[in-house]
Amino acid sequence: MKFRAWWVVAVACPGAAFAQPYGSVSLGRASADFPIEAPFNGLVDDKGMTYGLHFGVGFGERWAAELGYNGYDNFDGHATPCAVGAACIPVVTEESVSQTVYEAALVRRFMIKNLRFYGKAGYYRANIDTNIPFDESDFTENGLVLGIGMNWAFAAPWNISIEATRFDDNVSQFTVGVGWGLSFGKKGQSGSADDGN
Repeated sequence: MKFRAWWVVAVACPGAAFAQPYGSVSLGRASADFPIEAPFNGLVDDKGMTYGLHFGVGFGERWAAELGYNGYDNFDGHATPCAVGAACIPVVTEESVSQTVYEAALVRRFMIKNLRFYGKAGYYRANIDTNIPFDESDFTENGLVLGIGMNWAFAAPWNISIEATRFDDNVSQFTVGVGWGLSFGKKGQSGSADDGN
């Protein structure tokens, strides 16, 4: 019965029969440049370290769906902290913010020998925490994530990747990652290296 059920799935959705799970961890450098409204009333403009964790499933050789998490060092900026609706003295101070970003993306991939190139597009949600002591000082930001990268399968199923990613016009980053994954060759054989993206 289990075999029959799997056969039905394979016939109805051929890609599902050859799904290729993968995961990666990454480390890199990020640049932030975005305004924050009241009560922060300022601009974040700084660079710092970023680290990430990504999981995905590839379908065939060309497509994959991916979920990711990105953490960052604190970003510094200049602000005029003032509670929403209050009259405050316009004093500019140096403040910092911390953020985490979650993303979901569709990935387009193609191979050249043992190198896999890819581009991705999707949706992100950023949780941004400021260090100012007012209500409504923490908030979320949603938008478009775009990325391009390359993956080198050096020893199946292990791989190394590089990626450039941009979250709207707010944060851009460049990362290097190490990943693990399965892929299926043209004859349906598993065990070759897949990309971490």
